[in-house]
Amino acid sequence: MKKLAIVLCLVLVSAKLVLANDDWKDRKAMMTKVFTTLETNIANPQWLARSEYRKFKKLMLSKRKLRLSMNEYKYLFDKKKKALPFTHFELIAKAPGAPETKTVRKSPFSWKQINDATAYVDIDQFTDDAAGMFQIISQVKQKPYKNLIIDLRGNGGGTLDAAVVLGRYLTNGSIDAGVYLTRKWYLQNKDLPTAAQVASLPYLTDMTYKGIQKMFEKEAAFRMVLPLHRDPVFKGQVYLLIDRNTGSACEPFVYELKKLPNATVVGEGTAGAMLSGFRFLINDQYNLFLPIADFMTADGTRIDKVGVAPDVETKSEEALDHVLNKLIK
Repeated sequence: MKKLAIVLCLVLVSAKLVLANDDWKDRKAMMTKVFTTLETNIANPQWLARSEYRKFKKLMLSKRKLRLSMNEYKYLFDKKKKALPFTHFELIAKAPGAPETKTVRKSPFSWKQINDATAYVDIDQFTDDAAGMFQIISQVKQKPYKNLIIDLRGNGGGTLDAAVVLGRYLTNGSIDAGVYLTRKWYLQNKDLPTAAQVASLPYLTDMTYKGIQKMFEKEAAFRMVLPLHRDPVFKGQVYLLIDRNTGSACEPFVYELKKLPNATVVGEGTAGAMLSGFRFLINDQYNLFLPIADFMTADGTRIDKVGVAPDVETKSEEALDHVLNKLIK
């Protein structure tokens, strides 16, 4: 009986090893597709020639790491990718299949009156809900506030629709919001465009999510410029609250608006995660989000991996109190 028990134990251990080996092969096939998809679609193939990327890929495809549990592997992936020369690279687990139900999407925009002179607008995420932003602005316009606080702390970005609406409420002037560079650009050019090249680029005219996606498909590079307008704008002092999680579409918004004479940016430096990404199918369990377009500001600055610095630096959790108690007079 003792020998039989030993034999059974060995069989079970052997079965586990075979299963682990099969898991390793499946993981390797999945990650090979991940890296192939990235290398085929990334905005700038030059980023992949960097040693940081080669080391990352070698590590994540090593047999030892592929044998980790998925939770351990994903943790390692997210930790080590921070050293890469680009952002917007995510391995996204799909939610288990469930019947589709209609849900009411909560607005990511809200506002309140702090006092008779100050309005506070909180933006959790920039979405395609331009109408929602119009509604917030119309409510703020009801009283002649002297101060407008816009809270972008923890806002990871999103689409341009609502950001454009808000930006145009803060200035009548033209906002040269920057240049988007697709893979087509980098296959034809080694460097960022010169001032002369930027001047010749086409303009984004449809500033919705669908509009920008069409430009990514059609153009090698294009400019985003919000034209002059005569609509009413906020005339008081504007305070933008930011932190290290303020990223993506928020960052060029902050970069340009901090140039306004009545705007003050308060908090911590932003995330430094400003690229445009797209989601690709990998398998039944995972999607891959990767950067399909690079971005630079109108003056040639790249925000990705750099971020935007505040005018007044303070701890994130203290930013609102700092504005209310030290900046507003």
